[in-house]
Amino acid sequence: MSTPQKMAMKLLVMGSTLQQTLELEKMLEGNQVDIIRADQPGTPWSPSLFPKLSLVLVSEHRSDLAELLSSKEIPTYLPIMIIGTAASSLEEILKQRTFRVIDYIREPFSGEYLFFKLRMLEHLRNLSEEHYRNIKAHNEFLDRLSTRDGLTGLYNRRQLTKILHDEIVKAEKNGAELSLLILDIDYFNEVNKTAGHSYGDSVLNEMSARLTKATRQEDICFRFSGEDFVILMPGADIDQAFKKAEKLRLACSSKPFSNGSVKKHITVSIGIASLRKHHPESQDEFITMTETALNMAKAEGRNRCNIFTPLEVNRYSTEKNLASLKVTIARILDKTRSSAISSLQLLAKDLAGAEHRDHIQNVSHYINLLGDRLGLPLSLIRTFQNAITLNTSIRFLLHNDIISQEKKFNKDDRKKMDEFPYKLAEITEVFDYFANERSILLYHGEHYDGSGFPEGLKGEEIPLGARIFNIVDSLAAMNSNRPFRRKLKPKAIIKELVSQAGKQFDPFLVLKIFDIIQEHNLLELDDIFMTDMRADLLNNNPDIDL
Repeated sequence: MSTPQKMAMKLLVMGSTLQQTLELEKMLEGNQVDIIRADQPGTPWSPSLFPKLSLVLVSEHRSDLAELLSSKEIPTYLPIMIIGTAASSLEEILKQRTFRVIDYIREPFSGEYLFFKLRMLEHLRNLSEEHYRNIKAHNEFLDRLSTRDGLTGLYNRRQLTKILHDEIVKAEKNGAELSLLILDIDYFNEVNKTAGHSYGDSVLNEMSARLTKATRQEDICFRFSGEDFVILMPGADIDQAFKKAEKLRLACSSKPFSNGSVKKHITVSIGIASLRKHHPESQDEFITMTETALNMAKAEGRNRCNIFTPLEVNRYSTEKNLASLKVTIARILDKTRSSAISSLQLLAKDLAGAEHRDHIQNVSHYINLLGDRLGLPLSLIRTFQNAITLNTSIRFLLHNDIISQEKKFNKDDRKKMDEFPYKLAEITEVFDYFANERSILLYHGEHYDGSGFPEGLKGEEIPLGARIFNIVDSLAAMNSNRPFRRKLKPKAIIKELVSQAGKQFDPFLVLKIFDIIQEHNLLELDDIFMTDMRADLLNNNPDIDL
C-alpha cells in the first residue's frame, strides 16, 4: 500500500529585494514548498490568496510591512514569520500587531533551520485555523439560537422587532410599500387538547413549511407566538397582500395536517395591514393594526382574511353603544392584557385623534413620576397606567359626541358621565385580567371629602390608585386645550390644586405633585410662587403627613 503524499507547504515570500527572495527560494529547494513571490514593496495581493497559504515569510525591511501586519484581509490564524537583522528590534515590530506576528528569525540562518521553523508554524497555523472555524461555527449556532424559533426554524419575535424596524425605515426612505400579515391557527388549543401536544408541534412545523413554500422569495416569515405567525411582505401593497393571504389560507385548509395516524383539517385566520394604506405611527402600532384585523377575522367566524379598517365615527350609537361595545371588545380582545389595551387605544384614536393619544401620554408620564416619587413598585405603576388608558379609550368610544362638543356639559351629559364608572366596571368584567384596574376605574370619580361619585367614598376609603388617577387626570386636563375652553395658565393650575386639596384631591398627593412639577419643570413657575403655594397648602391642611 502506497503512503499518501504529503501536501506541499504554500509560502508567500516577501523579500526586501528580488535577490533576497531568490536566495530564500534556493534555501528551500528540495523541500515540499510552493513559493509565491511578492518581489517588490507595494505589490498588490488578492484577499482570496491568504486562505490558501500556509504562512507568510516577510523581510522587516519591506516598506509595506506595517500595512501587512495591520491588514484586516489576512485571516487571524495565518502565521507571519519576519526575517530580520541586528539593525532592527523585535520588540518594536511586535508593538505594531502583536497577535499576527508568530515568529521572528534573525539572519544569518541555514535552509534546514528555516524549514524546521516553517513546519512548526504550519502546524500552529492548522491548529489555529481549526480553532477559528470552531469558534465561527459556535457563534453562528448561538446567533441562530437567538434569532430563530427552536421548533419551526423560522425567525422569532425578537428578530421580527429588528427586521420590521429596518424594513419600515427602508420603505419610508424609498417611498415603497410594506405589508404585514399575522396568521393564527383556528382553535389550536382544542387541537392540542384532543390530539395531543406532539401532534400540535407537528402542525406548527408543517405550517411553517407551507408558509415558506407559499410566500415570495423576498417575503420573511416569523413565528410570532404560540400559534401565531407573521409574514412581512416588502414592496407588496394591500391588494397584493390580501391575494397572498388568501393563497396562504387555502394552502393551509386544502390539505389535512398528518402525523402518524392523526389527520386533521386545519384552518387559519389572517389579519392584514400596510404601511401606505394605514399609516401606522410606530412599529408597535403597525403590529396592533394587524392584530386587530386578525381578531376581527376571528370574530366574524374564522377561516378568513381581514384587512384592518379604522373605526368609523359614530359607529356606536348612543342607544346601543354599551351593548355594542361590549360585544365587539369581547370578540376582538380575547388574548392578553397588553393586546387588549393596545387595540382599545387604536380604536379610540380613530375617533378622537391626537387629543386622545396626547392625554394618555401626559397622564401616563405624570403617573410614572408620581409613582416613582411615592416609591411604588413598577407593577403597580403599570396597573395605574393601564387604568388611565382603559378609561380614556373607552370614554372616547362611548361618549366622543359629548366630550368633543364645544360647550360645557348639560344635566343629561353630566348624568351620562356620572354613570360612566359603572359602565367601565361592567365592560372590564369581560376580562379577568383587568381585575386590578377595575377598582381604579370604578372609583376614580370619588372626591377626598366624600362629595364625589359613584359611592361617595371619603379619604382613604378611596383606593390609592383612584386618588392618584383623579389628580393626574385633572392636572393633564387643566394643562390641555378643550373644545369649550383653552388650557389654564400655570399659576391658575397650581391655585386650583391648592383650592381643591382636601376637597376633590388628597392633600398629600397635591404636595407630591408640587414636588414633581418643580423637579421636572412640568410647568413654568418661579420658586417664590411655589413656596407661597406650598405654605398655603400646608396651612389649609395641617394634617398632611410629611
